[in-house]
Amino acid sequence: MLIIHGDNQVESRQFLSSQIKSAKARDKEIIHLEGKNLDLEAIQTVLGTKSLLGRESLIVIENLLVKTASKSIIDYLNKTAPQNLIIWEEKELSQAKLKQIRAKAQLFKLPTIIFKFLDSVIPGNSRFSLQFLRQAINQSSAEGVFYMLARQVRYLIIANQLDKEGLTGLHPFQVQKIASQAKKFKLGELLTIHRKLLYIDWQQKTGQAPMDLAGQLDLLIASL
Repeated sequence: MLIIHGDNQVESRQFLSSQIKSAKARDKEIIHLEGKNLDLEAIQTVLGTKSLLGRESLIVIENLLVKTASKSIIDYLNKTAPQNLIIWEEKELSQAKLKQIRAKAQLFKLPTIIFKFLDSVIPGNSRFSLQFLRQAINQSSAEGVFYMLARQVRYLIIANQLDKEGLTGLHPFQVQKIASQAKKFKLGELLTIHRKLLYIDWQQKTGQAPMDLAGQLDLLIASL
């Protein structure tokens, strides 16, 4: 049993994809489930079901532990110790949570410089933002930074329109910082950045980008 967790979702997703690709290469059946609404009976059924074709399987359950999983589920996983199970979590699990489950854990954590970069993205601050951007890319990846910037801009648009009330599911400290940052932008400025990010994403995915992703991010931040 393997647990993949951490706030660096780009790299954790890439790692999960590599595990799935490897399993497919060995002709394993892939069973992919969302775990938030799974109960013990459903998990027992999935883990206990044999393929009709006699193939081995790899079972991937996402976000099974993001909320407090029932003790019965954890006890069952510890008792059966399924070797064909990967649990992918979108956030970093606490050490207390990890100690409850006898499984190998792979953590993908974002470097702190990425958060410094995101906090620095305000109008007229491009010189400092560029410094943080380049450090963030060096310590992580352009793809990871792009994902986090796109998410931050979406949060800023929500906060700009709805203030703190629109930022549900975030830590209060994070909500306060985003709400404060959003006030430094006009809505039109945020929507322009969002459109540019969508265009960059389209160019990169269709092979029509004039430069690599790091270069496009550099130009975008320089324009702020």
